[in-house]
Amino acid sequence: MPAEPGEPSEPVFPISCVDLSLIYPGGGGISGINLDFGPATTAIVGNNGAGKSTLLETIAGLRTPTGGQITLFGQNPGTWRSTGAHKVGVALQSGRPYPSATPQALLNYLHELYTSSPNRSGAPTVDFLVEAFALTTRTSIKNLSGGELQRLKCAAALIAGAPIVILDEPTAGLDPQGRRDLYEVLTILVPAESTVLVSTHILEDLESINSRVIALKDGAVAYDSSVGPRTSAFCLTFTSRPNLDLGGLYNALPEGVGISEKINGQYSITSQLHIDAAFIATAMNFCAQIGAEVLDVQVRKLGGVIAEVEDLLLDRGEQ
Repeated sequence: MPAEPGEPSEPVFPISCVDLSLIYPGGGGISGINLDFGPATTAIVGNNGAGKSTLLETIAGLRTPTGGQITLFGQNPGTWRSTGAHKVGVALQSGRPYPSATPQALLNYLHELYTSSPNRSGAPTVDFLVEAFALTTRTSIKNLSGGELQRLKCAAALIAGAPIVILDEPTAGLDPQGRRDLYEVLTILVPAESTVLVSTHILEDLESINSRVIALKDGAVAYDSSVGPRTSAFCLTFTSRPNLDLGGLYNALPEGVGISEKINGQYSITSQLHIDAAFIATAMNFCAQIGAEVLDVQVRKLGGVIAEVEDLLLDRGEQ
């Protein structure tokens, strides 16, 4: 019902999920999602299979919920889809669009497709996107590398100037510098009034996104950085041979640390306590005793959000 005269009306969020669920026949999916997203960037994090892609694809209208509801600007998916796709820009994790076309040809096609979009005046041009994302103009999409393909998908998601932008694992396949570069470009290109959802399983990306963080675990919201206090922690990273005995290393370090092998041979140790020279020496001596060469040793302080999410997703203290 509309608000009575003089009564404050309820805010209409660009995205609102109420008891949203999508359960697959074989199990898995998302359940009981209650989230509102306003104009800003939100990072959706979680381990593989946590439900990140399912949530984003459901919000984008690509999947039909099995329970609850979702609205975009107060409208259900059937209503807002009928008004035009210019309201949502989406870059999915999987798929390779129009493999025989070139990136510029695809962007030109999308530019013409969205010519009548009411957001057109604020949308970036094709030439600007090609330059900003360092896209090749002659190579077929089917021959693009994984990183090039991710950059093209992001450009395609932005070309309509949509007020909602959904990017599912946009940094998949990119090296650390490539990930930072991509987020810098997005910071420049995405208007401040847009509602942006970015999923990632790489916690280091949160340093570049610098936004609200939602962590999913087993298909449910396990953490929301906009709710509750934050802590801080320290992180020691190094490179060595794959599949080190993390249990043995865990026993050699003080209580309360979290240890993980993020990618083959790239390790991360987090601690609520300051990581000092003695802490580092203990870790390095352990590696030396088992004949594991260690490279690229770095120590940094983690923001409270990263520390809390890493605790949650890595089950700190459990091996």
